Amino acid sequence: MEAGGYGLEHLRLGRETPLTERHRQRPGPHFKPDDPRAFGVRLGELLQAARMRSSEPAEADIGGFDERKLLKIILHAGETLPNLEAITGVEIISQEAKEIVLAFATDEALDEVEARLSTLAQQGSVTRKELLYALEDFDHWTTADRTGTALAQQGFPPQGPFLLDVELWPQDRQDRRDAMLDVFMGWLREQRIESLDSIKQPSLVMVRLRCDQNQADLLLRHRDVRTVDLPPRLGVAVELLQTDINQFPEVDPPDAGAPAIGVLDSGLTRGHPLLASAVGDAQGYLAPNRSPDDDPPHWHGTFVGALALYGDVHACIQQGQFVPQLRLLSGKVFNDDGQDQTEFVEKAVEEAVRELHEQYGCRVFNLSYGDLNKVYDGRHVRGLAYTLDRLTCELGVLFVVPTGNLTTADLPMNAREAYPNYLLADSARLVDPATALNVLTVGGLTLNEATRDAQRHPNTIEDQPIARAGQPFPLTRGGPSINGALKPDLIECAGNIALMRAGGRTRHTGLGIVSLNGGFANGSAFREDIGTSYAAPPVAHMAARLLAEVPNATPNLLRALIGAHARWPQACEALLNPDGNSDGREKLLRLVGYGRVDDSALVR
Repeated sequence: MEAGGYGLEHLRLGRETPLTERHRQRPGPHFKPDDPRAFGVRLGELLQAARMRSSEPAEADIGGFDERKLLKIILHAGETLPNLEAITGVEIISQEAKEIVLAFATDEALDEVEARLSTLAQQGSVTRKELLYALEDFDHWTTADRTGTALAQQGFPPQGPFLLDVELWPQDRQDRRDAMLDVFMGWLREQRIESLDSIKQPSLVMVRLRCDQNQADLLLRHRDVRTVDLPPRLGVAVELLQTDINQFPEVDPPDAGAPAIGVLDSGLTRGHPLLASAVGDAQGYLAPNRSPDDDPPHWHGTFVGALALYGDVHACIQQGQFVPQLRLLSGKVFNDDGQDQTEFVEKAVEEAVRELHEQYGCRVFNLSYGDLNKVYDGRHVRGLAYTLDRLTCELGVLFVVPTGNLTTADLPMNAREAYPNYLLADSARLVDPATALNVLTVGGLTLNEATRDAQRHPNTIEDQPIARAGQPFPLTRGGPSINGALKPDLIECAGNIALMRAGGRTRHTGLGIVSLNGGFANGSAFREDIGTSYAAPPVAHMAARLLAEVPNATPNLLRALIGAHARWPQACEALLNPDGNSDGREKLLRLVGYGRVDDSALVR
């Protein structure tokens, strides 16, 4: 059972295996041209054109720790990485995407490739022709290729000097890694670019530096530079979590006619000063004692309940006031204690929904729950998902649920390199009840990038975030549901995961969502956590708010109005569908659904 939030676990650490991204896969289906001679002519011309472009002053790479050329090789769709290193002088350094391979190549090696293509063009056959047939085009690594996600979205800061993170090409041999970094540092000194910190690992070589616009333009053309990006900058400050609750005005109860929102979770800390006046009722639906209280240590229900009531607790803190516009109803339907539950969640949920609907007219319910033992297998919808679909049709209520989370144990060893592709694996599919067809299923979106340590030490390379702001949450799950039904419907902020500089373990402090702390009596009134559990309640909040404007709205109308106001975040489009093709659109639909809701337009 996963009530996630998310119980943070450390990565399973093994021996570091360098450069797993360049290891060849098993041979797949090979492209075979209809006319080998014409293929040889065309590919030879493309290689010559690429070599000419890479020598033009406006486009030529600068710098480099040796004399080899950096070549971008485009493979035919569906082709696996061929053994190009069988050609003396070619070294594969990275596979940036399915069809894009980067290699260092000597002039002699490129001459050899041209000679083989010339033989193919003349004779229609050549030794190891399958190596050539896998290739579709050649290019060089451009300034656009070197521009990182955040830099592409935000551009350079308006005034210099500013900080940049520069990642160099990975090198599996330590002598080459040392030589590349030493030469690059010398080049930085020649250009009067200030180096602040560096990392040198087999699969990650990075430098944080301070420069101006002209110097940044040079970095974007340096042969040994893989990407240039802005450092992580957004994070939850510890001072915000320590905000004195006494500074806020007394919280008035919502209007008597305000819509109700039902939170089906692990209970509620009803005495929290920022919740108490809005709580209409709190009941327990678990035997034997049927307690409605949210129990330590996780306080999951209170965290979720506050987000369902206020939508954005972080914004309320910044605005200096909490104004509830909904009546909060709580039904305790599971225990967030990591223990097996003897009572079916389905039974507790059904009892809670029927009672809260009958007594208070509640029509919107948030259920931040996911069963990790029920990863969707592509067959029928079952379990809790079936129960929610049935109750929706029978009672005319709307449920909002999360997609569920991966755990850190599910992350690949090279998570930064494998992101976001591992989110599309079968093991990362939805968990029950996210597959329900009549509910709003919400996936996770990343908001913050800078961990607490990164905020404390902005000039050094601390933890490395897996995702950048506006990209899918690194632990979110994806669709579709039965018969290809679009799931998730929407995405909302769920936090982020970073890999520690030393050892590569994970942490999320400073990267989470802010809400109320159920254990406020012994600590701060606020806390942060990560997980798709916290992406769902802000959407439930929007749905309940809509009932104030459209009191007779059916669940389908609520879903339609919310979906119509959703948009794909730009960062998600740039990451998952940079070329605007059908494959990229499919990835967006599987992880992002219709996108994130513009709640201000929705209310208007």
